[in-house]
Amino acid sequence: MWTVLIILIAWIVLIGLAVFLIIYNKRKEKERTQALQQVAGKLGWSFAPTAPLNMIAGLDRFPLFDHGHSKQIKNFMYGDAQGIKAAAFDYIYVTGSGKSQQTHYQTVVYLEHNGSSLPFFYLRPEKFIDKMMSAFGSQDIDFGQRPDFSKEYILRGQDEPSIRGIFDDRVLAFFETYPATCVDAGANQFFLYRAGYRFRQDEVEGYVGLGLQALNLLRT
Repeated sequence: MWTVLIILIAWIVLIGLAVFLIIYNKRKEKERTQALQQVAGKLGWSFAPTAPLNMIAGLDRFPLFDHGHSKQIKNFMYGDAQGIKAAAFDYIYVTGSGKSQQTHYQTVVYLEHNGSSLPFFYLRPEKFIDKMMSAFGSQDIDFGQRPDFSKEYILRGQDEPSIRGIFDDRVLAFFETYPATCVDAGANQFFLYRAGYRFRQDEVEGYVGLGLQALNLLRT
């Protein structure tokens, strides 16, 4: 009898905790949406709590958007930044299923410029698995004159000569200064984010500025 009662109480506590977490997370997400809407207003940008994936054309050309499922764009703010079409948004996607399912969150800065076309590339902080894959021949564009950059980042893309051409010493030094930065770019599109990190409301404008700095360096 006591065993059954203890089990019943444990289940009630677990269910109550689950309901509390659901309500708490919904409230925090609502607060985040309200806070980011205020940021958009400060920037003079438009805002949408949710947006379709085709709000930005050609997402499937970039590695960030090329894996996972249940993809969502939330807290989409967009406007103009230094004469460049710009946006910032929360991107959410799921990998795996069942007990191995994992939801990934990050805030992404998007810039769409009218200048010269960039070669397609992606830049990531280098992990141990990347070092192992490179040892077995997987591409990693390194720069002998900048060992710190080559140690910290993995850089890949089909047109390696063109990529090397835009990653001059100024660009390499820039990314050395801002570790953990991720970039997907190509043609007139540029995405900057930190994997698994959502910007606080007071960080959004700074990361937009960081994206503009990086894009300007790559274009010049």
